[in-house]
Amino acid sequence: MDHSAEFRRWKAQSLSRADLSRKGSVDEDAAEVVELLNSREEFFTTSSCAGRILLLDGSTDGSGVQKQHCCWMLVTHKPCGKDDVMAALKGATSNAVLKFEPFILHVQCRTLQDAQTLHSVAIDSGFRNSGITVGKRGKTMLVL
Repeated sequence: MDHSAEFRRWKAQSLSRADLSRKGSVDEDAAEVVELLNSREEFFTTSSCAGRILLLDGSTDGSGVQKQHCCWMLVTHKPCGKDDVMAALKGATSNAVLKFEPFILHVQCRTLQDAQTLHSVAIDSGFRNSGITVGKRGKTMLVL
């Protein structure tokens, strides 16, 4: 199978699946860029987050925050105030961790050249920590 046909198959499979995030949908503030990228033949998004604030109740092994093994007391993709955090803290049973996770987007690209073009746009737009990964099976991913 040629790489272009394989990419189209990966894209069709990815876009036909339900959103697997805890929220179950693309964040409203990321939807426009996700839709734009997914409408282009050379790209599709595999995951995204518009940025969020988390308040987590403890970690199971003491080695830091591990999202799968802790209680999410507060999660919001919008600004929140002190009262929101204080109300959520009332449910804490151990040390709580307040975390900010910025915007992130994973984009599978048809070719390395497509990834390099989008990477340049990302860098020029202020996403300094963006990067490209090329997998063994030829999957080219851009993370910004």
